[in-house]
Amino acid sequence: MNRTRRPAVAVAIVWLASLLTALGAAAFPGAALAAPAAGVKGDPQPELKPFEISSASGHGTIAMEPDGSLVAVYDVNGGNGHAKVCVLKRTGTKCTATVTLTPLADDGTNGVPQVFVTSADHVSVLQGACCDADPNGDVLFDSANGGSSFGAAVRVGSITPSAGTLTGGQIAFTEGDASSTLVESVPFDASGPPAIYAEPNSKIAADVGIGNYGGGVLVGADDLGSPDTTYVEYAGAGNNFDNSSSYAPVGAISKSELIGISVGALLTENTTGKNTVELRMFNGTGFGAAHAVPGTSGGGPEWFAVYQDPSGAVHVFSERGKAKQGYDLIEESTSDGGVRWSAPVDLGDAITNNFFSVALDRHGAGLVLGTGGGKAIGYPVLAPQAVSFALKSSSIGKGRSTTASGKVSPVGKGRKVMLQVERSGLWYTVATTHESSTGTFSFTIKGSSAGTFDYRAVANDQVGYLMYGYSAARTLRVTG
Repeated sequence: MNRTRRPAVAVAIVWLASLLTALGAAAFPGAALAAPAAGVKGDPQPELKPFEISSASGHGTIAMEPDGSLVAVYDVNGGNGHAKVCVLKRTGTKCTATVTLTPLADDGTNGVPQVFVTSADHVSVLQGACCDADPNGDVLFDSANGGSSFGAAVRVGSITPSAGTLTGGQIAFTEGDASSTLVESVPFDASGPPAIYAEPNSKIAADVGIGNYGGGVLVGADDLGSPDTTYVEYAGAGNNFDNSSSYAPVGAISKSELIGISVGALLTENTTGKNTVELRMFNGTGFGAAHAVPGTSGGGPEWFAVYQDPSGAVHVFSERGKAKQGYDLIEESTSDGGVRWSAPVDLGDAITNNFFSVALDRHGAGLVLGTGGGKAIGYPVLAPQAVSFALKSSSIGKGRSTTASGKVSPVGKGRKVMLQVERSGLWYTVATTHESSTGTFSFTIKGSSAGTFDYRAVANDQVGYLMYGYSAARTLRVTG
C-alpha cells in the first residue's frame, strides 16, 4: 500500500475517577509448588487487542467521561454525509448506544467531527458542514445523558474543524489546509456563532494542532514553506479566544512539520533528512529543548498522535511502515518531557487506519480511536505494572525452602500475584497469592528436586485499566 504521512489528533479531556479499587483483604499463608497449568510463552498481554467499532467510517475523535466510559464520533460518508456517535463502557467492545447526527439543510459534512465531555454525562459534538445559503454551516450537538441522545443542531460558525480542544469553558477549534491560522471558540451551550473569529497567524496553515494549556489556547500550524516551519501562538486564560490580538507568537521551529498539540505537548517531525519525530513542552512563554521520540527516524509511510494525560505524562502513538512491527500501533510515553521514554508497547495491527484520536486517564489508560481507511477501530491502552521480585537464597539444598518476595506498583490490595516457573521455553503458574495493602507479596519455594530453575512473579491484569505485570526472572539452584 502506498501510504503517506497524515497528522493525527488528540482530544484533551479531564478524568477524575480512581484507577484502582479494593478487591478484598489478602490473606497469604505462603505457597509451595503445585501442579502446573498450561504454560505461556513470553510476556503476553491479552487485553491489548483491537476491536472493530464500525465497518464504515471517516475520520473521528474520542473523549472520556468522568466514570471512565468513552464517547466516540466519526463521519460516515455516503449521500450528504452524517456523523455517528458510539458510547462505550470502559471494558466494552460494543457500543452501548449509537446516535446518528445530521447537519442542517442537507449540508454535507467536512473536517473532523470533534467530541467533548464538558462535565459528567454532558457531551458536545462539533461537526463541520457546508454548503447551504447560511455561511455558518458548522453545527453543535448537545447531550445531557452521556451521548445516548442529542438535542437539535445549532449553527456555530464557518471554520472547518480539523482539531479542537476544551479550555476555559469554551470549545476552541482550528482549520487545516487553510490560507492562514484560524481559531474559533464557542461555549458548549452556544446558541449561535461568535461575532468574529481569530487569525493568530497569516501564514499558510497546512497541518494544524490546538491545545488547552493553562486554561488558554495553544495553536500551531506548519506553512508548507521551503523549508517547512511550524509556527505556534498562545492566548492565555481569560482572553477572548476569538480576537486575533489575544494571541502572541511563542515558537517558530524551522525545518519541521507539525504532527499535533495536546495540552502543552508539541509534536513535530523534522525535515532535515532523518525525519525524526520530536517532542517539545510549552512552559507558558516558550518551548523547552526538543527530544527525539525513540524509533521514529527514517521517514516512510507513517502516522502519529500525541496526548498529554491529566497527570502531565505525554504519550506518543505511531504507525510506521518501516517499523519492526510493520503497521502495528506503538505507544511510547514520557513523564519528564522526553528525556526518558518507556519501552514501546504494541497495541496491535493498525493497517486499516491512518488517523488516530486518544482519550486517557491520569494513569495513562483508556482508548485510541483509529479511523480513516474505512473502519473505526478501538485500541485499548492500559497502564503498566512494575513488579520487583527476589529470592532470599539463590541456592538451597534439596528438601530445603527459600522465600521469594516482591512488590507491585501501582498497589492494588487483594490483586492476584502468580509465581511462575520456566520449563522448555514456557512459563507455568505453580502458586498464587495476593497483594498486601502496600503491594507486597511473598511465596515459599521448596526445593523438591535437584536442578536449576527460573522463577518470575506475574501481577494479574485489571481489564480496561492495567496490563499484566511481569517481573524479571530469578534463578534458583537446588543441590542434591
